[in-house]
Amino acid sequence: MRTLYIFILIMISSFAKSQTLTCVDFKIGTFKIECINYKLPITTLTRTEKNQKESTDGLNELEGTVEWKSECNYELIYLKASPEMNGKKVSVEIIKIEGLKAICSSTFEGMPGVVLDFEMVKLK
Repeated sequence: MRTLYIFILIMISSFAKSQTLTCVDFKIGTFKIECINYKLPITTLTRTEKNQKESTDGLNELEGTVEWKSECNYELIYLKASPEMNGKKVSVEIIKIEGLKAICSSTFEGMPGVVLDFEMVKLK
């Protein structure tokens, strides 16, 4: 009986470890973004290997290209956005991952001192 109990514990712990996400899991998919340090609306984004689309309540759709600089850092260049953001580069770093959520920090080209911290939850 004790052997069965140990086997079950090993199986449960290996299953739990297999559910741990890494930065790679945030490269492609659908995500919910919620800002931590500014009051901004919740945004849904869909990312493919090279492109990203964002929408807030089905409105304000933004589009850009994504270039991964390392496993946990990428740059987003907006191609379809507000005039002040078109062509601007946003540098994003995934700081840590908690379950299905990545804690991220981003800086904006041409906006020194502005840092946007946000949570990105993987939906699909």
